[in-house]
Amino acid sequence: MTINAPARVAADTKDLHGAVSRLGKTLDKGFTTDICAAAKQKELDRHVLAGIIAEHLFHEGRFNVGEAFVKEAGIANADAIKAPYASMHTVLTELLPNRNLKPAIQWAREHQTALWGPEGEPSDLEFSIHRLAFLQTLQREGPSAALTYSRKYFPIFQSTHMPAIQQLTCALCFAKKKIIGSSGTMNKEGDILSPDKWTLRGPYASLLDEQLWVDVARDFARQCCALLGQAQDSPLLVATAAGAAALPTLLKLANVSSSISADLGGDSNQLPVEVPLGREFVFHSIFACPVSKEQSTPNNPPMMLPCGHALCKASIRRIAKAENRVFKCPYCPAEATMNQCLEITFGDLSEKASQ
Repeated sequence: MTINAPARVAADTKDLHGAVSRLGKTLDKGFTTDICAAAKQKELDRHVLAGIIAEHLFHEGRFNVGEAFVKEAGIANADAIKAPYASMHTVLTELLPNRNLKPAIQWAREHQTALWGPEGEPSDLEFSIHRLAFLQTLQREGPSAALTYSRKYFPIFQSTHMPAIQQLTCALCFAKKKIIGSSGTMNKEGDILSPDKWTLRGPYASLLDEQLWVDVARDFARQCCALLGQAQDSPLLVATAAGAAALPTLLKLANVSSSISADLGGDSNQLPVEVPLGREFVFHSIFACPVSKEQSTPNNPPMMLPCGHALCKASIRRIAKAENRVFKCPYCPAEATMNQCLEITFGDLSEKASQ
């Protein structure tokens, strides 16, 4: 059987070149290079925008870039924007790469009044920092030093974190000294250069998980930003990510309408279509009226009927037609009046997330 290799290679190459040539046309057809049509034309204040960018750079710890940017942008209050984030990133740098807990403990002590709860209960963050310090002391100095540390710092957390304290205390019984040369780097004399000389075994080995340090660093950044009146994530980063998620929907809207500005009705903040975003972009409770399909607003809050169903105030007003007129719930046979309906107030999701 004879195989015509040159002809077969030529045929395969022809198919390959055909596919590559079609790829460019497919990309041009499937991707929109000009996204300006998806943006609402509005003049931006350059000074405000420059301040937002500068705060984003300092928030992310890009201090060299941030300082160069504020100098070129001519931002007057650059030091005031930078100072709180510089303090935060100083603690974070010592916490994660250097495993130095002293700055974090000092910061928690200085902000103890703001961190502790209204009833005077200690904060979870402060306990988490001392828990890491306890485990670090155990690894470096042994169970005796760790027990001394617990007696000094854990008593104030007994009312709120007793189960965790009991777990840490029981872990001392499972502490084991490392064998020389089993881990770490050794010098010529055979000594381990790593400061960690003890470890935990059995059911308490997970207490030394590296993720605990990452969790404390993330919690510290969140608490620090909260005290500054800022979100944990940069507002510019969140806005950009939300815009990228909404871009496909806005481009489709732009293709079927002359302009988004016309659809939005000038200064209206309501889009004519629903833009699906992930739960990471939900920062407050949202109620959509099941009758009008509109989201509630301060002027049109959600109202609960005596039967337990909830509608927007405007929908109830349209159904009832009068304050004292009896109307029927659109979802059950129960009857009510507007005076019997109660306004619903949602709690702050950020507070629940921090508890």
